[in-house]
Amino acid sequence: MTCDSMPKSATILLLVMGLALGSASVSAQQESTEQESAPQERVQQLDIQALLSTASNMTASDKRAEQQRESRFAGDRDARQGELTSMRNERTRQERISDQLDAQFETNAVLLEELQSELQRELGDLQELFGVIQQTASEAQEDYRTSYISVHYPERAETLRRMVEKMASLTELISIDEIEELWFHLQNDMIEQGKVVRFSAPVTFKTGESMNELGETIDLFATEDREVTRIGVFNTVTGNDIATYDNERGLVLLDRQMPGPYTGFSNDLQQASGVTSFLLDPTKGVLLSALVREPTLFEKVQEGKAVGYVIIGLGLIGMVIVLFRIFVLSGVQAKVSRQVRNIDKPLSSNPLGRVVKVYHDNPAIDPESMELKLSEAILKETPKLNSMLMFVRIIATVAPLLGLLGTVTGMIQTFQAITLYGAGDPQMMAGGISQALVTTVLGLVVALPTLFLHWLASGRAKRVEQILEETTAGLVAQQIESQKQPANI
Repeated sequence: MTCDSMPKSATILLLVMGLALGSASVSAQQESTEQESAPQERVQQLDIQALLSTASNMTASDKRAEQQRESRFAGDRDARQGELTSMRNERTRQERISDQLDAQFETNAVLLEELQSELQRELGDLQELFGVIQQTASEAQEDYRTSYISVHYPERAETLRRMVEKMASLTELISIDEIEELWFHLQNDMIEQGKVVRFSAPVTFKTGESMNELGETIDLFATEDREVTRIGVFNTVTGNDIATYDNERGLVLLDRQMPGPYTGFSNDLQQASGVTSFLLDPTKGVLLSALVREPTLFEKVQEGKAVGYVIIGLGLIGMVIVLFRIFVLSGVQAKVSRQVRNIDKPLSSNPLGRVVKVYHDNPAIDPESMELKLSEAILKETPKLNSMLMFVRIIATVAPLLGLLGTVTGMIQTFQAITLYGAGDPQMMAGGISQALVTTVLGLVVALPTLFLHWLASGRAKRVEQILEETTAGLVAQQIESQKQPANI
């Protein structure tokens, strides 16, 4: 029993010692591991503490900023509230003032109506007189703005304008001096209408054209002193030029001179010392201005634009060709007429001579063959006689069609102008209408004389052809008779 128990106790002892050693080694390992991880835990603890400190500082800073904003907003709210209260008080004050003004306005309206009624009663018959004076002054003011007499009295239009405004105000009455001044201007205007006066005055005239920054064409003007002759209130001339009066610029020369005898009469008047003839414009320059603005023939042709130039070019070409052909055919007809009188001596310088030469070159052939040869010779001469006449006929036919093309183009341009600018301004449509009418006229002007000259040239060619046919028919008949005479014998 003892022997068996001893080994068992030893075994148990050994097991306990092994466990002790194992636990010691494990604890040693754990201690070494704890010693290694201890610095890392301390670093993590330090980082977390710094982060918490930073977060707490930022929270405190945000709270301070929020408190500052709240205090600022509270101050602004108080200030705005004060302004709102002040504006409400001001509105109330202005409403009281408005009510006072409305009451004053109504009072004044009643007072004004009473005063106007009293004024009407006081005026009595003078009201009609003042109405006539106002109407007369207004009409005279408008006339004086363009009257040639205003060159000597440039301030009278402005004086009458102030008088008219004064009378229209219904608050003032004109004085007797102003009425006398109106009478003076009317009387003086009647006196000056019967005078021819020579005087020196600044004259404005056009010197050229220029382009502004927008690309638009503007007129350039200059002013110089000239000797001027005024014929009543009707016309004013200086040299060969006609002048109109503008209240702002004074005397202004028209852009071009009057054609015809008007210039001669004008020069005679300026140099005359007694009675002389003169072409007077009773419309006070309106008619002369319209006549001067009338476009010349070249300007009218320019209104046809490209289509008009094409028509004119074709017309000139056709005219040159047909006149040349008429000249040539006249010479040919003269030569043929001389050849008819001397048929036995054919010349190669004219169509009949060349045809007759064929007859003389073939005396032995039969009449049928001779007739065919002569017909062939005539056919050879016909294209020479009708040379280029067909082209002239084409021009006479095409010219009206080109005029119709220009008409359609001009109307299209007119409708485009109406679409863009409306129909209120006739000048915007005038260009297209002018092109339509001018091209139509040019087409007819080219077609009619060209067609007549073509008929004239074609008639000359046909007369020459008729002479050739008559002569060849006579030659063939003569040959047939000559061949029948020996057979009868």
